[in-house]
Amino acid sequence: MDLYPAEARRSESNLITRRKFIIGSSAAGLGLATYAGTHGRHQIDLVKRTIPIRNLPDAFQNFRIVQISDIHLEEYTEAFFLEEFVRRINALKPDLVLLTGDFISAGPRAYSVAYKAAGVCAEILEGLTCPQRYAIMGNHDATVGSEHVIQPLQAHGTPVLVDSYVPIERGKDHIWLSGACDPGTSHCYLDMAIPPMPDAPVIFMAHEPDFVDTVVQHPRFPLIDLMLSGHTHGGQVRLPILGPLILPSMGKKYVEGLFHFDHMQLYVNRGVGTVGLPFRFNCPSELTELTLVRA
Repeated sequence: MDLYPAEARRSESNLITRRKFIIGSSAAGLGLATYAGTHGRHQIDLVKRTIPIRNLPDAFQNFRIVQISDIHLEEYTEAFFLEEFVRRINALKPDLVLLTGDFISAGPRAYSVAYKAAGVCAEILEGLTCPQRYAIMGNHDATVGSEHVIQPLQAHGTPVLVDSYVPIERGKDHIWLSGACDPGTSHCYLDMAIPPMPDAPVIFMAHEPDFVDTVVQHPRFPLIDLMLSGHTHGGQVRLPILGPLILPSMGKKYVEGLFHFDHMQLYVNRGVGTVGLPFRFNCPSELTELTLVRA
């Protein structure tokens, strides 16, 4: 006599299979989260690009620019990780360092935490040995209050461009460096950010990359040679086939890397830190070295 009917055995087998699947999926999810929150979040990818620039002055041939973006100290970037970026930048010995916004995070903790983090961030960046560095503001900086970020940066030797431009000089030659206010939270005045009659190439910084669609419609677009942005974090969590899980407003079209708009090039840096959750997967933090050459 069968005291354990086949139907009951099948039911129990299905139950065990489902239980194994749930346990296995949970373990895999936990393992993925642990990896993304530790190793994945602390990887640094050095990306080197050669950027052809029209009418590049002789003194700027092979001029090297390092770009970093989206530091987000201390939510969730730790000070030691930013210090590691500073060490690596110093080892590269670039001619210019450009920081394209979001030095802090607007939440989840109180803004007073961000105010303190802005000071710590500025002090760490003072350790950069490059002879020149400049910054712009990002949407998180502007949300917390740009003045709370600009003041410590400038006090520690990092000038900030807000709808303004400066010459970068080498001997008798120069190029123009310009920076917008944060396009995601403010109205940018490109007539103030871009020199009206530049006598040399123009490099333009704006935090949100999708702002390029506005830039190309502006009368001064023909004057810009290179635009640098951040904001997207490269998607932060990128799944095979599916790609980025979440992209921010004004960072959905141009997610990472190099894009061309007629004569102008746009480069989008994946950033240092994270927002939302302290996770990166298949999307390491980026340190970018751009070498200018004559087109």
